[in-house]
Amino acid sequence: MKVLVYWPFTRMRGIVYFILSAVTLPVYMLNLATALSLIGISSYYSIVIGLLITVVSLLASAVHVVIYEVNAMVYVPSFTSITFFGMTFKIPTISTQSRRTMISLNVGGALIPVTISLVLAYLLCADYPRLITPIVVSVVLTSLMVNKVSRVVPAIGIVTPAIIPPILAAFISYMAVAFTANSYIFVTPVVAYITGVLGTLIGADLLNLRKIIDIAPVIADIGGAGTFDGIFFTGVLAVFYASLVSTL
Repeated sequence: MKVLVYWPFTRMRGIVYFILSAVTLPVYMLNLATALSLIGISSYYSIVIGLLITVVSLLASAVHVVIYEVNAMVYVPSFTSITFFGMTFKIPTISTQSRRTMISLNVGGALIPVTISLVLAYLLCADYPRLITPIVVSVVLTSLMVNKVSRVVPAIGIVTPAIIPPILAAFISYMAVAFTANSYIFVTPVVAYITGVLGTLIGADLLNLRKIIDIAPVIADIGGAGTFDGIFFTGVLAVFYASLVSTL
Protein backbone atom coordinates (compact mmCIF):
# COMPACT_ATOMS: atom_id res chain seq x y z
CA MET A 1 0.00 0.00 0.00
CA LYS A 2 1.31 3.42 -0.99
CA VAL A 3 0.48 6.77 0.57
CA LEU A 4 0.76 9.80 -1.69
CA VAL A 5 0.73 13.35 -0.38
CA TYR A 6 -0.03 16.03 -2.91
CA TRP A 7 -2.44 18.92 -3.25
CA PRO A 8 -4.60 18.65 -6.40
CA PHE A 9 -5.51 22.35 -6.35
CA THR A 10 -2.77 24.79 -7.24
CA ARG A 11 -2.53 28.56 -7.48
CA MET A 12 -5.91 30.25 -7.92
CA ARG A 13 -7.92 27.01 -7.59
CA GLY A 14 -6.21 26.33 -4.28
CA ILE A 15 -7.05 29.82 -3.00
CA VAL A 16 -10.69 29.46 -4.08
CA TYR A 17 -10.85 26.03 -2.44
CA PHE A 18 -9.67 27.41 0.89
CA ILE A 19 -12.04 30.39 0.72
CA LEU A 20 -15.01 28.16 -0.03
CA SER A 21 -13.93 25.76 2.71
CA ALA A 22 -13.78 28.60 5.25
CA VAL A 23 -17.25 29.78 4.24
CA THR A 24 -18.87 26.34 4.26
CA LEU A 25 -16.99 24.92 7.25
CA PRO A 26 -19.66 26.07 9.78
CA VAL A 27 -22.38 24.45 7.64
CA TYR A 28 -20.49 21.17 7.45
CA MET A 29 -19.79 21.26 11.17
CA LEU A 30 -23.41 21.96 12.16
CA ASN A 31 -24.79 19.24 9.88
CA LEU A 32 -22.37 16.68 11.28
CA ALA A 33 -23.17 17.86 14.80
CA THR A 34 -26.89 17.38 14.06
CA ALA A 35 -26.31 13.78 12.97
CA LEU A 36 -24.16 13.05 16.03
CA SER A 37 -26.63 14.58 18.48
CA LEU A 38 -29.41 12.36 17.11
CA ILE A 39 -27.56 9.23 18.20
CA GLY A 40 -27.32 10.45 21.78
CA ILE A 41 -24.12 12.51 21.91
CA SER A 42 -24.49 15.75 23.89
CA SER A 43 -24.80 19.01 21.95
CA TYR A 44 -21.44 20.30 23.16
CA TYR A 45 -19.50 17.18 22.19
CA SER A 46 -21.42 16.91 18.91
CA ILE A 47 -20.25 20.40 17.89
CA VAL A 48 -16.67 19.72 18.99
CA ILE A 49 -16.54 16.39 17.14
CA GLY A 50 -18.25 17.89 14.08
CA LEU A 51 -15.71 20.72 13.97
CA LEU A 52 -12.80 18.32 14.45
CA ILE A 53 -14.00 15.99 11.69
CA THR A 54 -14.51 18.89 9.27
CA VAL A 55 -11.10 20.46 9.90
CA VAL A 56 -9.26 17.12 9.75
CA SER A 57 -11.11 16.23 6.52
CA LEU A 58 -10.03 19.51 4.98
CA LEU A 59 -6.39 19.04 5.98
CA ALA A 60 -6.39 15.38 4.97
CA SER A 61 -7.54 16.24 1.43
CA ALA A 62 -3.87 16.16 0.43
CA VAL A 63 -3.41 12.53 1.53
CA HIS A 64 -4.20 9.72 -0.92
CA VAL A 65 -3.95 6.03 -0.09
CA VAL A 66 -3.25 3.80 -3.11
CA ILE A 67 -5.35 0.66 -2.62
CA TYR A 68 -4.93 -1.01 -5.99
CA GLU A 69 -2.83 -0.83 -9.15
CA VAL A 70 -3.77 -2.18 -12.56
CA ASN A 71 -2.20 -2.26 -16.01
CA ALA A 72 -4.44 -1.03 -18.81
CA MET A 73 -3.90 -0.90 -22.57
CA VAL A 74 -4.46 2.48 -24.19
CA TYR A 75 -4.58 3.45 -27.83
CA VAL A 76 -2.13 6.19 -28.78
CA PRO A 77 -2.41 8.01 -32.12
CA SER A 78 0.86 8.48 -33.97
CA PHE A 79 2.27 9.07 -37.46
CA THR A 80 4.51 6.98 -39.66
CA SER A 81 6.66 8.85 -42.19
CA ILE A 82 7.09 7.34 -45.66
CA THR A 83 9.32 8.84 -48.34
CA PHE A 84 8.20 8.23 -51.90
CA PHE A 85 9.99 9.77 -54.91
CA GLY A 86 11.59 12.37 -52.70
CA MET A 87 8.33 13.33 -51.00
CA THR A 88 7.60 12.51 -47.36
CA PHE A 89 4.13 11.47 -46.37
CA LYS A 90 2.82 11.12 -42.84
CA ILE A 91 0.40 8.26 -42.41
CA PRO A 92 -1.70 8.27 -39.23
CA THR A 93 -1.48 5.08 -37.22
CA ILE A 94 -2.66 3.87 -33.85
CA SER A 95 -0.41 2.01 -31.46
CA THR A 96 -1.10 0.46 -28.08
CA GLN A 97 0.75 1.16 -24.88
CA SER A 98 0.53 -0.35 -21.43
CA ARG A 99 -0.19 2.21 -18.76
CA ARG A 100 -0.29 1.60 -15.02
CA THR A 101 -3.27 3.11 -13.23
CA MET A 102 -3.31 3.61 -9.48
CA ILE A 103 -6.66 3.47 -7.67
CA SER A 104 -6.43 5.66 -4.59
CA LEU A 105 -8.70 6.69 -1.75
CA ASN A 106 -8.57 10.30 -0.62
CA VAL A 107 -8.43 10.45 3.18
CA GLY A 108 -10.38 13.68 3.64
CA GLY A 109 -12.85 13.25 0.80
CA ALA A 110 -13.61 9.54 1.09
CA LEU A 111 -11.93 7.55 3.88
CA ILE A 112 -13.07 9.77 6.77
CA PRO A 113 -16.73 10.18 5.70
CA VAL A 114 -17.01 6.47 4.86
CA THR A 115 -15.58 5.51 8.26
CA ILE A 116 -18.00 7.88 10.00
CA SER A 117 -20.90 6.42 8.02
CA LEU A 118 -20.01 2.86 8.97
CA VAL A 119 -19.67 3.82 12.64
CA LEU A 120 -23.03 5.65 12.58
CA ALA A 121 -24.67 2.69 10.82
CA TYR A 122 -23.30 0.30 13.46
CA LEU A 123 -24.49 2.50 16.34
CA LEU A 124 -27.94 2.97 14.83
CA CYS A 125 -28.46 -0.71 14.07
CA ALA A 126 -27.19 -1.69 17.53
CA ASP A 127 -29.71 0.59 19.25
CA TYR A 128 -32.53 0.28 16.70
CA PRO A 129 -32.31 -3.06 14.82
CA ARG A 130 -35.38 -2.18 12.74
CA LEU A 131 -33.32 0.46 10.94
CA ILE A 132 -31.18 -2.16 9.17
CA THR A 133 -33.77 -2.57 6.41
CA PRO A 134 -34.30 1.14 5.61
CA ILE A 135 -30.56 1.80 5.67
CA VAL A 136 -29.83 -1.03 3.23
CA VAL A 137 -32.76 -0.09 0.98
CA SER A 138 -31.78 3.59 1.00
CA VAL A 139 -28.14 2.90 0.13
CA VAL A 140 -29.03 0.49 -2.68
CA LEU A 141 -31.64 2.76 -4.29
CA THR A 142 -29.48 5.87 -3.97
CA SER A 143 -26.47 4.04 -5.43
CA LEU A 144 -28.46 2.97 -8.48
CA MET A 145 -29.96 6.41 -9.07
CA VAL A 146 -26.69 8.28 -8.54
CA ASN A 147 -25.04 5.91 -11.01
CA LYS A 148 -27.67 6.85 -13.59
CA VAL A 149 -26.90 10.58 -13.35
CA SER A 150 -23.11 10.24 -13.16
CA ARG A 151 -20.79 10.03 -16.13
CA VAL A 152 -17.09 9.60 -16.76
CA VAL A 153 -15.37 12.52 -18.50
CA PRO A 154 -11.80 11.94 -19.77
CA ALA A 155 -9.16 14.14 -18.08
CA ILE A 156 -11.72 15.19 -15.45
CA GLY A 157 -13.07 12.03 -13.85
CA ILE A 158 -16.56 11.23 -12.61
CA VAL A 159 -19.03 14.07 -13.01
CA THR A 160 -22.30 14.14 -11.08
CA PRO A 161 -24.78 17.04 -10.72
CA ALA A 162 -23.88 18.38 -7.26
CA ILE A 163 -27.40 19.00 -5.97
CA ILE A 164 -29.06 15.74 -7.07
CA PRO A 165 -27.31 13.07 -4.87
CA PRO A 166 -27.99 14.79 -1.48
CA ILE A 167 -31.64 15.39 -2.39
CA LEU A 168 -31.99 11.77 -3.49
CA ALA A 169 -30.33 10.54 -0.31
CA ALA A 170 -32.55 12.69 1.93
CA PHE A 171 -35.82 11.84 0.15
CA ILE A 172 -35.15 8.12 -0.21
CA SER A 173 -33.99 7.85 3.43
CA TYR A 174 -37.09 9.63 4.69
CA MET A 175 -39.43 7.41 2.66
CA ALA A 176 -37.59 4.21 3.60
CA VAL A 177 -37.69 5.00 7.34
CA ALA A 178 -41.30 6.23 7.16
CA PHE A 179 -42.52 3.03 5.50
CA THR A 180 -40.47 0.44 7.40
CA ALA A 181 -39.65 1.97 10.81
CA ASN A 182 -41.83 5.06 11.24
CA SER A 183 -41.30 5.22 15.00
CA TYR A 184 -37.64 6.08 14.34
CA ILE A 185 -38.33 8.90 11.90
CA PHE A 186 -36.40 11.28 14.18
CA VAL A 187 -33.09 9.70 13.14
CA THR A 188 -33.76 10.18 9.42
CA PRO A 189 -30.95 12.79 9.09
CA VAL A 190 -28.45 10.21 10.33
CA VAL A 191 -29.75 7.62 7.85
CA ALA A 192 -29.53 10.31 5.16
CA TYR A 193 -25.87 10.97 5.97
CA ILE A 194 -25.04 7.26 5.76
CA THR A 195 -27.05 6.94 2.54
CA GLY A 196 -25.49 10.03 0.98
CA VAL A 197 -21.92 8.96 1.64
CA LEU A 198 -22.21 5.26 0.81
CA GLY A 199 -24.68 5.79 -2.03
CA THR A 200 -22.36 8.26 -3.74
CA LEU A 201 -19.28 6.10 -3.14
CA ILE A 202 -20.95 3.03 -4.64
CA GLY A 203 -23.04 4.69 -7.36
CA ALA A 204 -20.65 7.32 -8.68
CA ASP A 205 -17.25 5.81 -7.94
CA LEU A 206 -17.30 2.03 -7.52
CA LEU A 207 -19.88 1.27 -10.24
CA ASN A 208 -17.95 3.49 -12.66
CA LEU A 209 -14.53 2.17 -11.69
CA ARG A 210 -14.25 -0.07 -14.76
CA LYS A 211 -14.94 2.91 -17.04
CA ILE A 212 -12.30 4.95 -15.23
CA ILE A 213 -9.72 2.18 -15.67
CA ASP A 214 -10.61 1.92 -19.37
CA ILE A 215 -9.51 5.52 -20.01
CA ALA A 216 -6.28 4.67 -18.13
CA PRO A 217 -5.48 7.76 -16.05
CA VAL A 218 -2.24 7.72 -14.09
CA ILE A 219 -4.26 7.87 -10.89
CA ALA A 220 -7.97 7.39 -10.24
CA ASP A 221 -8.60 9.17 -6.96
CA ILE A 222 -11.84 8.35 -5.13
CA GLY A 223 -12.85 11.41 -3.15
CA GLY A 224 -10.04 13.44 -4.71
CA ALA A 225 -11.83 16.79 -4.45
CA GLY A 226 -11.58 16.62 -0.65
CA THR A 227 -14.39 18.30 1.29
CA PHE A 228 -15.99 19.32 -2.00
CA ASP A 229 -16.01 15.80 -3.37
CA GLY A 230 -19.40 14.21 -3.94
CA ILE A 231 -18.89 11.65 -1.16
CA PHE A 232 -18.22 14.20 1.60
CA PHE A 233 -20.44 16.93 0.13
CA THR A 234 -23.48 14.67 -0.34
CA GLY A 235 -23.33 13.31 3.19
CA VAL A 236 -23.40 16.66 4.97
CA LEU A 237 -26.01 18.20 2.65
CA ALA A 238 -28.23 15.13 2.95
CA VAL A 239 -28.44 15.77 6.69
CA PHE A 240 -29.72 19.29 6.02
CA TYR A 241 -32.30 18.21 3.46
CA ALA A 242 -33.50 15.29 5.60
CA SER A 243 -33.87 17.60 8.61
CA LEU A 244 -35.87 20.00 6.43
CA VAL A 245 -38.15 17.23 5.13
CA SER A 246 -38.68 15.84 8.63
CA THR A 247 -39.99 19.19 9.88
CA LEU A 248 -42.57 19.54 7.09
